[in-house]
Amino acid sequence: MNRFRIVEATLARELAKPYAYGSADCFMLGCAFIDALTGSSVAERYRGAYRTLAGAQRALRRRGHASLVSFFAAELAQEPMGGAEARLGDVVILRLSDGAEHVGVCLGGRFVTKTERGRSDHALADVIAAFHLG
Repeated sequence: MNRFRIVEATLARELAKPYAYGSADCFMLGCAFIDALTGSSVAERYRGAYRTLAGAQRALRRRGHASLVSFFAAELAQEPMGGAEARLGDVVILRLSDGAEHVGVCLGGRFVTKTERGRSDHALADVIAAFHLG
């Protein structure tokens, strides 16, 4: 299967799941893309590690990270890049208008994340870091 089909199938599968912290949220969306494009099992390692937003923040700090950027840099063993360097399917960290960081994925000219209200599309200006996958 080519990269486009993998991205398309992974996004559809992850967005179809009802939003739930620790199993079907923006962080797990990013983990699903890592697994789909690298053949790893990152999602399984972190699934169920938290059940609330506050729990997610505590889980991040327990692992020694102050932000999603530092977490994914360590997990993927790479330095973060600018959003303009993101390719189809790459994981990105978005800063939304409320100041919150969200994990998203690059779809070429736009970036998508999963929120409690469902799919949320964003522009390059919202990307604070990007990480290549595969």
